[in-house]
Amino acid sequence: MLGVALRLVSEPRAYSGDPYLATIESASGLLAAAVMTPPHPLQLFAEDDRDPEALGRVARGLLQGKWPVPAVLAREALAEAFAAIWREKTGEDWRTGMRQTVYELRRVVHPPSPPGEFRAAIPEDLELVRWWARGFHEDCFADGEHERAVASAEEKVRKGEIFLWTDGVPRSMAARTRPTWHGEAVGFVYTPPSERRKGFAAAVVARLSQRILDDGKDFCTLFANAANPTSNGIYQRIGYRAIGRVVDLHFSCRAEDRSAGTAG
Repeated sequence: MLGVALRLVSEPRAYSGDPYLATIESASGLLAAAVMTPPHPLQLFAEDDRDPEALGRVARGLLQGKWPVPAVLAREALAEAFAAIWREKTGEDWRTGMRQTVYELRRVVHPPSPPGEFRAAIPEDLELVRWWARGFHEDCFADGEHERAVASAEEKVRKGEIFLWTDGVPRSMAARTRPTWHGEAVGFVYTPPSERRKGFAAAVVARLSQRILDDGKDFCTLFANAANPTSNGIYQRIGYRAIGRVVDLHFSCRAEDRSAGTAG
């Protein structure tokens, strides 16, 4: 959330529409915060995962402003508590999307290096990066809306924020994203199927993480699909440790579409 908010400070038109930004405070301090950059999910934080007053105020603010809310992304208990309030107010049901593990790294454990080298993507790599951005988005989200990922990857190439592991030809990629004052995230981690299980992903993520630390950040963060043991294992072996888990709940599905284990 902080990375998204800070990007809006430097690039007010970074996202396709106007952002929603809200805090709920009391005399004792911050109770909840919400950020949404349509068409992306509402990101939600609360001190108390089940504070009906704070979450109700967020929901009322969204409804008063006539904001469409496609999904909510938060810790699971918090996401489900908000979704229940949203359903009560709108009649919209929800289905559970991806569960993600949140990782933090403060010291890189460098893996054995495969053949090749680490370098920044250049304009000549742009077409390949476009294809890999599509592959990344389809692997992670399978929602058919990969063009936003492609546009983001193109921008990152222009800014020097996408990095490749190359061995004659590019084998794997990763990007730096959402910088804050003390940390920065690693994202867009993608290796084409034919190049997987060869150490390329571990190499590019480790080198990029080290570069972020060398540039003065205290830590790196990374979000990984909790259902993918391969990627989670790679990140843990190079020094990332799990610090939490989030889930996204998608609204507007019909009640009869919900089933045990797939809905909140």
